[in-house]
Amino acid sequence: MITTAPQRHRSFSRIPDDRPRPTRRSAALSRDLARAVLALRRHLSRSAVPLAGRISRARAVGLLSTELGLPEELTSAALAVLEQRGDVFFSGRGRGVSVVGPGMVHPDDAVITAYLETAALSYGPGDALPMGLIAHDCQVPVAHVRRASRPLIVSGLLQFRPRGPHGPGLYVREPSTATREPDRSGAPARAKAARHG
Repeated sequence: MITTAPQRHRSFSRIPDDRPRPTRRSAALSRDLARAVLALRRHLSRSAVPLAGRISRARAVGLLSTELGLPEELTSAALAVLEQRGDVFFSGRGRGVSVVGPGMVHPDDAVITAYLETAALSYGPGDALPMGLIAHDCQVPVAHVRRASRPLIVSGLLQFRPRGPHGPGLYVREPSTATREPDRSGAPARAKAARHG
């Protein structure tokens, strides 16, 4: 009979972390990218004008890097970050890079934003929207759902709660006590309900 030594079970806290450890170089690159993102966002929001005629992405990056005095690789990476966040979009139809304002719908997210608005109106105030299911229905990553919700957050229909009752996520905004109808005594309805029980 062959016996083997008992296997030692590893605890979950001892599972090796396969993520690369930050180095001084990677930290410096992250800082440079953050500065480039900020500079590019400021530049585009202040002085961006639509370009006449067709322009390629590479040409737009070249023009922006010249105007900002940044390397093209860093400008391209910063533009990619801004595109992913939904702050800008690149129109291949000749408009170049366009800035998306806080209340504006990103052109790639118009269908998702409309879907979110319909979903929010079917839920009650304070309810969490199922971002994962919405992303699955729209066949996009959850990050796109969050990006598509920005105009609805600005309009006041939705809010993002990092510590909501059902965890972090999008919630249908509850009417504030200031906007509720006061009763005869002038106290908001919520305060009256708390007093009476």
